Amino acid sequence: MHFSLPKLAAAAAIVVSSAAVLPANAQETWTPTRPVRLVLGYTPGGAADAVARDLAPAMEKVLGQPVVVDYKPGAGGAIGVETVASAPADGYTIGLADVAPLTIIPNARKVSYDPMNGLSYVGVVSKAPMVILVNPSVPATNLPELLKLVRADPGGVSYSTSGLATIHQMSAELLGASTGTTMLHVPYKGAAPALTDLMAGAVKVSFSTIAPAVQIVKSGKARAIAVTSTKPVPAFPGVKTVAEQGVPGYDAQGWFALVGPKGMPPEVVQRLNVALNSALNTPALRDKLLSQGNDVVPSTPEAASELVKSDLQKWGRVIREQNLHFD
Repeated sequence: MHFSLPKLAAAAAIVVSSAAVLPANAQETWTPTRPVRLVLGYTPGGAADAVARDLAPAMEKVLGQPVVVDYKPGAGGAIGVETVASAPADGYTIGLADVAPLTIIPNARKVSYDPMNGLSYVGVVSKAPMVILVNPSVPATNLPELLKLVRADPGGVSYSTSGLATIHQMSAELLGASTGTTMLHVPYKGAAPALTDLMAGAVKVSFSTIAPAVQIVKSGKARAIAVTSTKPVPAFPGVKTVAEQGVPGYDAQGWFALVGPKGMPPEVVQRLNVALNSALNTPALRDKLLSQGNDVVPSTPEAASELVKSDLQKWGRVIREQNLHFD
């Protein structure tokens, strides 16, 4: 087949024109035209609700539409994730989910969603280390001294957490698996009763999030002996990490991630990620999260997915090795 020069020129013009259109189409942005629902798998008033209530209005400013928190509590946050996973993948239903329903609970029992293949990840919102507390009567001022007491009385030293299948429990179980020690777990329905019984001496040790622990440590009603992150926590100056105290590689942190249904279009995910990271870079929101003991972590969707994948494997391994049951 032969083309004349005019036809070749015309064909070339069509190719150039098409090539010019492709990048523009590829970079089209999604703009919501109605309110966005932010599903939360917990009740109002808790730590997760505090994050959601502060995040929603900050994202609204970027999206140009209201972001409305919709509470779907139950099953350790799993009902909230189930709600998101079954919603249309159009960007109008997203969820604020934490480490428990995304990486712990799926390793412990059957859930209706696949945390790796059944969701779209928008980004990491924040990370939250734990602090290991002891009652003042416990003769331990650091982690090695506590572990010495635990080894002398296997299963006899009790520790409290805010519940079963929480990052608080998994932090303790990872410590046990890493050091060959065993403590008696006493789960409570929330942080308040768990810390109340620690202060009363009903339990000797507690694994707590940062914010509720600060005041009781300052008041002398509990002693902080270690933090579970890979770096020290400003709220507890001088308190070393678990890894710094002889357990290399130890890292156990809670976190929140923004998720959506499987199959959300890339431009929708990108727009939501921009709104999320813009919100996290707002001084007011950043300072509020930091004051609650959170480490603010703007990220990509890929980084959020990798975090879930890593913790899904980590906590699955601990659950199997420690033969844990959450019923």
